[in-house]
Amino acid sequence: MRRLLPIGSKDRATVNYSMLSQFKPANIFRFFCLSLRRDEYYYVHTTLEELKRTTGDKSLNDFNKQFKEFLNIKPYYEDNGFVFKTRRNIYRVPPMEPECVTFSNNIIWIDLEAAHIGFFMQLVLISKFANIELTRPNITKLIHMDSKTYDKYTSALLGEELLSIKEGKLILKGKEYILETDFKDQIKFSKKDLNERFVPHFILKTK
Repeated sequence: MRRLLPIGSKDRATVNYSMLSQFKPANIFRFFCLSLRRDEYYYVHTTLEELKRTTGDKSLNDFNKQFKEFLNIKPYYEDNGFVFKTRRNIYRVPPMEPECVTFSNNIIWIDLEAAHIGFFMQLVLISKFANIELTRPNITKLIHMDSKTYDKYTSALLGEELLSIKEGKLILKGKEYILETDFKDQIKFSKKDLNERFVPHFILKTK
């Protein structure tokens, strides 16, 4: 799987546990790839064409539709000297939550499809926060995945030695891709954000 990491990308990005039930495995990996391009205010300015080079996907036609509200996507147009301006998007990456996992950007070099790597990320999140054994029934029920897809994704991870199976339970490997979460790297709020988020409410009382 050929992927490219843009110059200036972060060396890590965080995935919140709350995303587990909201998105399918492939989209969790795509979100991670997008997050690698965030600035200190957690904004990402990019195009889907540029994002494809990092995710390895042939098409991301439904990405903006599926993430529109979650990432508060807003389009803008950039003059690059061509006849038509280039459409780009501004994405707002959500802040880190107490239950989250930080992954190294080296995970994108694993020669697997986006869905397989996203599934690995899901398994790491489950192992840390779900308080369940990593068995097929538990996992498929939690993330609403059919057994056939589970077997396919598990087989792919076994092939890359990202997990093993013992007595029906998954044992995760790939610890080199999982980093310690540092909340000091948390989102910084711009003046615009502060004005929008923290407008004080005054109650005027009359005597």
